Amino acid sequence: MQINTSIPSLRQTVNGIALAVAIITALAGPLGYALVGYGNNSARASFRAALSAHRLASYIYQNQEMWKYQKSRLGELLVLAEDPHKLGRHRIIDNTGRLVLSEGEVPAHFIMTRVASIIVAENTVGFVEFSIPLDNVLLYIGLTALFSLLLSLCVYAAVRILPLRVLDRALGALEAANRTILDKNAVLEEQNRALRQREQDLQSAEATLKHRSDQLVEAQKIGKIGDWSYALGDADVWWAPEMYELLAHDPEILGCSAAAIKALYVEDGARRVLDSQAEVMRTGQVNSVDVKAKRGDGSIGDFAVTSKAVTNAEGRIIGFSGTIQDISARKSAEETLERLAYYDPLTGLANRALFHREINDVLTHCTQTGSRAALLLLDLDHFKEVNDSLGHAAGDELLCKVAHLISRALGNNHFLSRLGGDEFAIILRGDVDLSAIEALAAEVIATISGSITLDWGEVTIGTSIGIVLIPRDGSTLNDLLRHADLALYRAKEDGRGRFDFFEADMSAGAQHKIVLARELRRAVNNNTGLSVHYQPQVELSTGRVTGFEALMRWTHPTFGNVPPSDFIPIAESSQLICDLGLWILREAALQAKAWIDAGETAREIAVNVSAAQIWHTDFVGDVVRVLKETGLPPHLLCLELTESLLADHAEGRVRTVLTEFKRLGVTLALDDFGTDYSSLGYLTQLPFDKLKIDRIFIGGIVSSERARRLLEGVIALGRGLGMLIVMEGVENPDEVEILRGFNCDVIQGYVFARPTPASQALTFARDPGAKAGAPGIVEVASEPAIQRTLSAAG
Repeated sequence: MQINTSIPSLRQTVNGIALAVAIITALAGPLGYALVGYGNNSARASFRAALSAHRLASYIYQNQEMWKYQKSRLGELLVLAEDPHKLGRHRIIDNTGRLVLSEGEVPAHFIMTRVASIIVAENTVGFVEFSIPLDNVLLYIGLTALFSLLLSLCVYAAVRILPLRVLDRALGALEAANRTILDKNAVLEEQNRALRQREQDLQSAEATLKHRSDQLVEAQKIGKIGDWSYALGDADVWWAPEMYELLAHDPEILGCSAAAIKALYVEDGARRVLDSQAEVMRTGQVNSVDVKAKRGDGSIGDFAVTSKAVTNAEGRIIGFSGTIQDISARKSAEETLERLAYYDPLTGLANRALFHREINDVLTHCTQTGSRAALLLLDLDHFKEVNDSLGHAAGDELLCKVAHLISRALGNNHFLSRLGGDEFAIILRGDVDLSAIEALAAEVIATISGSITLDWGEVTIGTSIGIVLIPRDGSTLNDLLRHADLALYRAKEDGRGRFDFFEADMSAGAQHKIVLARELRRAVNNNTGLSVHYQPQVELSTGRVTGFEALMRWTHPTFGNVPPSDFIPIAESSQLICDLGLWILREAALQAKAWIDAGETAREIAVNVSAAQIWHTDFVGDVVRVLKETGLPPHLLCLELTESLLADHAEGRVRTVLTEFKRLGVTLALDDFGTDYSSLGYLTQLPFDKLKIDRIFIGGIVSSERARRLLEGVIALGRGLGMLIVMEGVENPDEVEILRGFNCDVIQGYVFARPTPASQALTFARDPGAKAGAPGIVEVASEPAIQRTLSAAG
């Protein structure tokens, strides 16, 4: 009885130990494999991400401007030739978070991603993500778990059975015999099942191999890749069928001889392939070279020839194998990118970037060899008038024709580029002498001087040229350009249509204007030093300030207050006036709305408009955006346009723009009336609300009856057309009284107030008659009239 009760207890103990050992055995295998597999994959992903980031950083360091757009090259840097079949995906992300390139696929449900920073010159310009699949790792973990489970069952059986073997023999002899028979039957069945499974596995492997082979062939077709091999000493080269298809050659006609294949390469392609294979023999590394080759249809294509050494059992090189890939599309894209980067899309000439590279090469060559070159800087005389009057389309056509004329005059011996706008540069190479330089400059001037026929009509232009000698007149690009600018400025001052060489004593005034132009552009770009002054406009009948004219002012940290008569012409000549015009429009609208929001009386704000804004910008769109951004009611914005906009050939464009403004509800004023065309036709045809009479009509009206009659007639003309009359440049009370008698509506001038900052202008507007006996008039001492060269000068 005691023995019988101890047997179950002993069995329970053995069973407990066996179960514990089996559980440990079942868990140890998959957990260990999971840790090792995860660590290996993490290390691989981190290494690939860091390696790719290092490769990209080296490339970006040399191509910092265009690297984001050279995706083919970036993709090549991500690929490891020694690891072509492992799955993985690269993603390049710039430092703004924008995806630049995604290379490769990860066909898996579970992936691991590691990130490395792309550091160029100690600055992070982006990141590289490398992702690898974890499905295989999980699969092997499952298989390991299955194997561990089977092993644990075996361990469990062993630990459970051995201690009780004697007992089991005594108690289960018959059962063991029966079990043995059953086990043998099960083994036989398992063997039969295993044989059937192996047959199925073989069939599946054959199908998979065939499928992979078909995929490889299809991939080669898609990637335009074919493979080849060559044994040293043989007369023939083995080409895969895809090679003949890739190069569109008939195998029966071309054959496979090495001589026939070498003949396919054009230029020095065959030599470069042989040099590449010599490099393979020397280093043992895979080498690739890009060459051009003839296709069967006679066309020339770009191909990448990759060579790898084939070795025997002793490690001796016995031949080569490799691939040829058609990279014509990539080369075409690279050439397109180069054209975009280095050539002007309008004229097809070299652009400023290529000019900089060329001039630096010429400087280096002249310095090293002692030879002499020359730089000719030119721009077109009267180009601005053509552009303003006929529009930018005509200006573009003119630039293309001028580029063609200059190119024809230069031939192929010299370098011509368009630096921007109507500015061109010519580099004369080949140790030219002064007489040759002068002859060529004179020929260029003669070639593009006179009338040129455009689709828009016939125009008359000319050119002026500034010349510097290299390296005499400068050892750097900036020095040469600055001195060429000075020589060009001198040529224009001396009458245009001529050339001048740079001299060390060039006018300091010319240098100052060039510096002013550069500083003005910096002021606009950085929004520093620019301000707006406001000159009140007083209604004669009530004495109230009904509006202000916004006038640009510029204070430079070195030059101090720069007069508008100095900087406005510079802005006009460089098209910077468009940026200035938009800036003052926004500032004036913001100030007018701020006054309204502060509870002040709503007053009109007048802003001058340049012809360049009409022709070279979407000015209507700009005005709409400013009104929307500031919330200023459209009827409180007055746009002042000068008569120079209204030449006959420009009237159609101006009419369209003014009509759009009237739809917006903006007030329109014809500024400086009487100084330019003064055509009465457009007064009735164009939708002006105001007529601003130029200050030339006010001069002498106190003492001259003739001047008074003329001014009275102009005012009567404007009032008869239903226009509000604004008189500019009024400087003394006597003139005010005469204008009152002529029923002039609004007066603007020093008799009331000079242009002042916003706070002072508002103080005057609140109480314009504080210092005067007569309502609404401030009596001040008469001041000398100031010649206003432009409406922006106030």
